[in-house]
Amino acid sequence: MKRKMTIFLKAGGQLRAMLKPDIDHYTRKVEIDGGKTIGEILNDISLDPAYVALIYVDGKMKDLSFKPSNGQTITLQPPVSGG
Repeated sequence: MKRKMTIFLKAGGQLRAMLKPDIDHYTRKVEIDGGKTIGEILNDISLDPAYVALIYVDGKMKDLSFKPSNGQTITLQPPVSGG
């Protein structure tokens, strides 16, 4: 049996609306099974990983294969756009 964990996902811009924050304007609390990757977690909450360009944990860049620890805050950045 996998251990349940709580992580916090943060996002801004257009990605924030897709994240559906519930803690504050930018943050969503997510209960997960331990051992899941960020990519799996995003799919579980119906957020297409293609909308995430950068992932930061403790100020360091990570990728979709990163497996968060209990209580960690993960910041998601959308692709840059403009014109």
